[in-house]
Amino acid sequence: MNRLDLFDSWASFYDQSIGRNPQGYPFEGYYTVLNTINDKINISKSTKILDLGIGTGLLTMELYKRGAKIYGIDFSEKMIIEAKKKMPTATFYCNSFEEEFPSELNDIKFDYIISSYAFHHLSSPKKIVFIKQLLPKLTELGVIYIADVSFESKSDLEKCKTKFINDWDNTEFYFTADEFVAYLLKNNIKSKYSQISSCAGIYEIKS
Repeated sequence: MNRLDLFDSWASFYDQSIGRNPQGYPFEGYYTVLNTINDKINISKSTKILDLGIGTGLLTMELYKRGAKIYGIDFSEKMIIEAKKKMPTATFYCNSFEEEFPSELNDIKFDYIISSYAFHHLSSPKKIVFIKQLLPKLTELGVIYIADVSFESKSDLEKCKTKFINDWDNTEFYFTADEFVAYLLKNNIKSKYSQISSCAGIYEIKS
């Protein structure tokens, strides 16, 4: 089963599959991660938020309820169908990270660009290229928040991998903060990192 078919088949029960208080790799602290991003975001009537890999909308639905204008991109049409149920007036695009941004977004500046549990599909060089493409899409005080499976160091990643070896997905490109923050800085991109759970963290990047 390819990745698109996997996520299409997962869409109808994705929320239930994570559970209310997931433990261990890969979703430990999932809702704490989402709530942490929500708490960082200030909403006004004009706030525009782009969610990359919006999935079923678990991250953005609270921001939507608070009045933000939500734009969501996901490569799974069935995930988008689920997100539309939570956010009927949001704007959605079926698109992958490997494709060019929808042309309709060319002239829009976003106060926040957010993503949860999606960037690990990209290698580190591709992550950097993509982030560089995102920075000009921010408003002057705009912020990018990337939440994902992430570890303080390679050593922490290896410990988690050993502990959950039977569930580990070797096809993904998980973050290690010490390396990635340095990699961003080498590309003249400043960032902050917060470890939220044993296997998840949040990167904050400003224009």
